[in-house]
Amino acid sequence: MRIVKKIVLGALGGILAVYLLFALGLTVLEWIVRENVTVEKSLEAHSTEPHSLTHFDQGAASFSRRLELIDSAKQSIALEFFIYDVDEAARILTQALIRKARGGVRVRILVDFSAPVFQLKPAYARVLGEAGVAVRYYNTSAVYRLVSVQHRSHRKLLIIDGETVLTGGRNIANDYFDLSDHYNFLDSDLEVSGPIVKTVLESFDVYWNSRLATDPATEGSPNAEAATFVLPNDRDRVVLEKLSAAGEAYRQSHTTHECRDLRFVTDFPNHGEASRHVFNAIVEELGRATKEAVVESPYFVIKSGGYAVLEDLHKRGVHVRVLTNSLASTDASYAVAALYPWIGSLADTGLTLFAYSGKPSRGQSTDVGGGGGRWGVHSKRGVIDGTTTLLGTYNMDPRSANLNSELMFVCRGQPALAAEVLTSIAAREAMSGRVIERGTIVRRAALLGDSRLTQRLRFLLEMPIANLFDFLL
Repeated sequence: MRIVKKIVLGALGGILAVYLLFALGLTVLEWIVRENVTVEKSLEAHSTEPHSLTHFDQGAASFSRRLELIDSAKQSIALEFFIYDVDEAARILTQALIRKARGGVRVRILVDFSAPVFQLKPAYARVLGEAGVAVRYYNTSAVYRLVSVQHRSHRKLLIIDGETVLTGGRNIANDYFDLSDHYNFLDSDLEVSGPIVKTVLESFDVYWNSRLATDPATEGSPNAEAATFVLPNDRDRVVLEKLSAAGEAYRQSHTTHECRDLRFVTDFPNHGEASRHVFNAIVEELGRATKEAVVESPYFVIKSGGYAVLEDLHKRGVHVRVLTNSLASTDASYAVAALYPWIGSLADTGLTLFAYSGKPSRGQSTDVGGGGGRWGVHSKRGVIDGTTTLLGTYNMDPRSANLNSELMFVCRGQPALAAEVLTSIAAREAMSGRVIERGTIVRRAALLGDSRLTQRLRFLLEMPIANLFDFLL
């Protein structure tokens, strides 16, 4: 028993030591950045000029639109993503990019170097480079640099000719476009055309040219797998036909909206609070709320600052409605583990909380990839008072607030767009379990949903760690 006790105490001591190391490191780093007067402000823009906005809440249609936009490019294509996989979706998209590059269009891809998800390795970058597509990596800090490696670019952008941008929660991978047979995301994008896109492109250039962006290693030659990656096959043609049909059906059932009060805000490529702007912009927009705020976020991990915002909204009589994932639908069980013990505290803020079931949503899920498997919400969007729509890359968690670089669009005074987004969220709520209803806990177990036994066991094991390290989630 003494040996077991020593092992347990040693493990707990190690966890505490790592926690203190992270906390101290982040604190010191924050202090340094605050004192560094050379830290630049993020690029932000507000326009009252007319802009065209189209909302996409279906993966297949969103992918089809990406391919159409790429095909329409005449001068430049800029892509920035947290994840750029080397699967079927990435291969089809990459083939389209190569065709444009060979036709004289300038094509650039900036992808984050986060070790757990990084796939577009130098061998692939060299194949792309030979075809005229430039690739850079964001923040290649070594894993042992425990503080600096935590900062990631979570931004997601496709910019065409500096005139049109498509942004939202989707990365480049099968899971985001209904192409996986085991797990797919229900996500959202916003296509924006108009003068403000110039600022979005300028923000891309800031990241592309930042000290944190580096070129891939050039030594060695492309391997056979990388070379095959850019070659079309018979299945690609079948998938492209299905994507085109989904895109056309979506276009017939949805409309483009005009926004004359549009805001773009992004974080700056750096660590620390001085470079974080999106969280403050969200708080500012919520400060204008008078009746209702509806929010969808795949991860809902609230810290003191978030509770302060929720409590202020409650005191002002603003009802907050939140849709997030259950254990049955999430791709990150540790986020549910960090949320579960705090249901009571959340209920005290008077909000309503839904947890998604994990099943497909009619009209928003397609079977272009064969169907089946689990579905989880991944949108980062919200609607305030039925007239203001917020959509971007920001998750309601400490990582987006404190560590990641994010971006967001805010369209004010556009009830038609807001109604479309609210209808989309309501359809997902209909496939969800109600955990809290206006401050009353209805069914705590809805946060677990119909999760498997193995998921629940992992959830229980993760709960103490997730709550100890919730500032990194």
